[in-house]
Amino acid sequence: MPKLKCLTTKEVARLCRVSDATIKRWDDAGLLHSERTSGRHRRFRAEEIVRFQREQELGLKQCHGDESVIMTTNRRRENKKHSNLSCFHSLMAGCEESISNILIEAHLDGKPLTEIFDEIVCSAMRRIGELWYNGEISVTQEHLATRVAHNATYKLRRLLPVPKMTNELAICCAMEGDFHELPTHLAQITLENEGWEVINFGANTPLYCLAEEVLQHLPKIVCISASVLSDVERLSRDYKNFTEQTAKSKVSIIAGGQAFEDERIRQRFPARLHARSFTEVSDFTKEVLRSV
Repeated sequence: MPKLKCLTTKEVARLCRVSDATIKRWDDAGLLHSERTSGRHRRFRAEEIVRFQREQELGLKQCHGDESVIMTTNRRRENKKHSNLSCFHSLMAGCEESISNILIEAHLDGKPLTEIFDEIVCSAMRRIGELWYNGEISVTQEHLATRVAHNATYKLRRLLPVPKMTNELAICCAMEGDFHELPTHLAQITLENEGWEVINFGANTPLYCLAEEVLQHLPKIVCISASVLSDVERLSRDYKNFTEQTAKSKVSIIAGGQAFEDERIRQRFPARLHARSFTEVSDFTKEVLRSV
């Protein structure tokens, strides 16, 4: 298992925008919790700093032109490739704590949640999926990487600040025959981070059942994920029936996933948005709220 990187006193001071001495005083007072190296130097776990920042509301707001923001932006560019590679290797090795650390550190560095998903998690998982498709890794390795990614993003989710609620509802699910739950999980976190209440039905959801739920709960958004489409002809008919049954509810449908990258498939499964990233999903939620 790779050694996990913890933050130094200087790095924590920069993130919280205080002096090194202040961090040491907070640690001595028990407000922050550090670990000590063999040389008695303080080291802070990334999730501990997230907890402290959230509780104390420190270092969360950034101003344009602030030197620390410029430094963070430059460091973000320099470390992007390294983070992606580290994420891939951590997922392949099944190192949940390591990938959690990578995601939390990206959050501490000010990286938006959707960019963490798009550029780190999805980038690594896409590469793993290609390796499995080409027979270079086993299905058990792919399943392990998926489970580790799911657990790590859930851990990140628990550390995110509580957003202002919109009092609007969204539903997430994966198409019938698609057993990939990670995309719906990431969609749920993305929507929740924008203040939406979310019902996530997970993988392999029949569209006739989904229609019943839409008519019962009247969500503003439905996110449908499809990495694969097991039977395009049948599913396209089911989808047509679904959109006709729910038309009066005026629900906005977001369709995302590898299956919808083909233009011919998008034409057979029309939606308000065929999302190529979670950043697009986040932006679309804001557009929907403006129209309410």
